[in-house]
Amino acid sequence: MVAHGENEQEARRTERRTERRTERREERWEERRAELVKKGVPAGYRPWLHLLLPSLVALVTLVVAIGQIHDLRAVDLWTIPITYIAGLGFEWRVHKDVLHRRLPLLSELYERHERTHHVIYTASDMTMRSQQEWMLVLMPWFAIVLIIGMLLPVVAFVTWVANRTCAMLSLCTSVLFFLQYEWMHLAYHLPAEHPVAKLWLIRVLGALHTSHHDPRNMKRWNFNVTIPLFDVLHGTLNRQALRSVRPAKPQGPAESAQ
Repeated sequence: MVAHGENEQEARRTERRTERRTERREERWEERRAELVKKGVPAGYRPWLHLLLPSLVALVTLVVAIGQIHDLRAVDLWTIPITYIAGLGFEWRVHKDVLHRRLPLLSELYERHERTHHVIYTASDMTMRSQQEWMLVLMPWFAIVLIIGMLLPVVAFVTWVANRTCAMLSLCTSVLFFLQYEWMHLAYHLPAEHPVAKLWLIRVLGALHTSHHDPRNMKRWNFNVTIPLFDVLHGTLNRQALRSVRPAKPQGPAESAQ
């Protein structure tokens, strides 16, 4: 009996030591994380301005493009799914071969994504602590301008091979795809209790993105951030990540009454 009691006491002491070591490790990580966030977020940063300014640029672009659409035919609407699928392929390729590889002239993108974003947000902790961290999840505010500039040759090409209506539909779809990417990526890093984070689609796609943030997976699995079409086509979809998704708990009578 005495030996048994001593064993229990030693087990409790060991457990307390383990808990203290874990707490110290977590405290050190939070300090290191805070340093990285402070380094990555400039003074005077306005998160809502960062979110809304690209959306405003996109809205103006959409209004101008829609105003250029005339004599719309049913066959012209095929431009929308073709452009959207091309966007998914572009997303997959850039994420895999640009954001996770150090390339000449593009190393800043690698540093921002893999060496900062993936260090702060890991598979075990994807949650932003505050809106100030939107800076570390969203693309730079001027990215929408660069993307529209990149799309102008595409618009010219589509106008040449098809017509202006198809070109404007392609531009509208591309701009909306950019916004979808930004908003969905931001949703994946929201706190679990946020209403948006509780949506079924966000939980499913967010589980795939969380798996991608595992250092063992980030160069191998789940490069589509929006719809994982090209992950399926290229065999880079980690389906095991979906096992972590559980059906949303139904509200009880007390919760429903609130």
